[in-house]
Amino acid sequence: MGDEAERVTADAAPPPPGRLAAAVLSASADAVVVVDPDGAIVLSSAAVTDLFGYLPEELVGEPIELLVPDGARGEHVTHRKRFLEASRARHMGTGLQLYGRTRAGVEVPIDVSLAPAEVGGRRYVAAFVRDASERVRNVRQLESVVEVTRQLLAGASLEETVSLILRRAGELAGAPVVWLATEVGGELEITAAIGPGSERLLGTHLSAVTSRSAKVLASGEPDFVDDIVTAANVPPNAAELDLGPAVYLPLAGEHQPAGVLVVARARSAPPFEDGAVQAVRLFSVAAAVALALGDTRHQLERLRLIEEDERIARDLHDTIVQRAFAVGMSLEAVRRLADGPVLERIDAAVQGLDDMIRDLRNAIFRLSHPLEAASARGLLRELADELGGQLGFPPRLAFRGSIDDAVRGELSGELLAVTREAVSNVARHARASEVDVEVSVDDGWLVLAVTDDGVGIPDVPNAGNGLANMAQRAERLGGTFQVSAALPRGSTLTWRVPLAAR
Repeated sequence: MGDEAERVTADAAPPPPGRLAAAVLSASADAVVVVDPDGAIVLSSAAVTDLFGYLPEELVGEPIELLVPDGARGEHVTHRKRFLEASRARHMGTGLQLYGRTRAGVEVPIDVSLAPAEVGGRRYVAAFVRDASERVRNVRQLESVVEVTRQLLAGASLEETVSLILRRAGELAGAPVVWLATEVGGELEITAAIGPGSERLLGTHLSAVTSRSAKVLASGEPDFVDDIVTAANVPPNAAELDLGPAVYLPLAGEHQPAGVLVVARARSAPPFEDGAVQAVRLFSVAAAVALALGDTRHQLERLRLIEEDERIARDLHDTIVQRAFAVGMSLEAVRRLADGPVLERIDAAVQGLDDMIRDLRNAIFRLSHPLEAASARGLLRELADELGGQLGFPPRLAFRGSIDDAVRGELSGELLAVTREAVSNVARHARASEVDVEVSVDDGWLVLAVTDDGVGIPDVPNAGNGLANMAQRAERLGGTFQVSAALPRGSTLTWRVPLAAR
């Protein structure tokens, strides 16, 4: 019994301090480097290999500045000597971001704690070094989200904000090329891209069902690509950019995906580490929420402007247009009493009032129906309802082709103006009982055809201001304009311009 107790006691005895210290040093997740008063490394732990790429024995005898970036070595020597003069245990570089230099020459963010010790009358300093990449990435992620939100709330445009999101995502992932695919007209399209050669990707259409981006949107999960050049189902132009590892990430909004964010590294770069992917993924979620917030703010601002425009339009209609009508009626009343040059002057004044009223109505329509707030089809339908009051009956509308996708912006405004002018001419001169308005998009052209069953065009056409204006608009946009007889009676006005005019 006594022998057994003695054996247990002996087994439970602690190891010699030197062996215990060596075991703890070897097991430490932090890289431990001990230097002498001259800055030479006398001891290093196994963890230096993971952090710096050196074997522990390779560093013994080397100056500590071997692990310091080139640009900071001289300053480090000065600070090291000052620390030895009045040393105490503390964190190194408080308030600063420190970097170490690996065997491959790569600079990595690090946190360092210093602990002085005196052995045999000599002073040594132990540096406990920890990889700070994850901490730095988290800080940058938070700073990026704050920057995006601040820019949106400051009134930046959507294009500026998306560009900022792509730049920050690339920095977080260490990826020089980043692009964004969003839904446009039922398809996915690369609508934004940054990085060398990325302009080739802009406007690329992707299948909304079978493309890699579509699958990421459907699953809500990232998709990892080992090599863009050899991968299947990637944008064809991406293979020309000499890219390697890439990650497809859903840019998820609060209620639905907003798009797919793709971060890509150079072909020679290492694969994406989990920390980088997680940082970009969390950032993309926060960025999508920020975009939704910014979109809401823009919508509220736009509604405020629309409300103000509608008030101005009402004021114009209720005051200036009505007064102009009153003046015109007065001139018509005295016209019967005039002849010769006076009659010509009155007719010219009435025509001028008609033109002014038409221009005012165009301006009122644009104020109360902003082009950005509705599709071309919707705006034409509203215009047809309004013009029905002039005709005494509603015109028939017909559409052929992808009108809403092809006709936007300035071209939409031109189409509305010409349609208004054409139907107004019919109301003034044709004495028609039916009017057909057909708008078509085909083979790169926008064609407006207005056909009536009225009295037809005279033998000697009167090229009044209305016809001249429509002809000039067509010519300015690189198109054509003509008026021809319709069968069995009436006339057809055809206004044709290239879609490139938009």
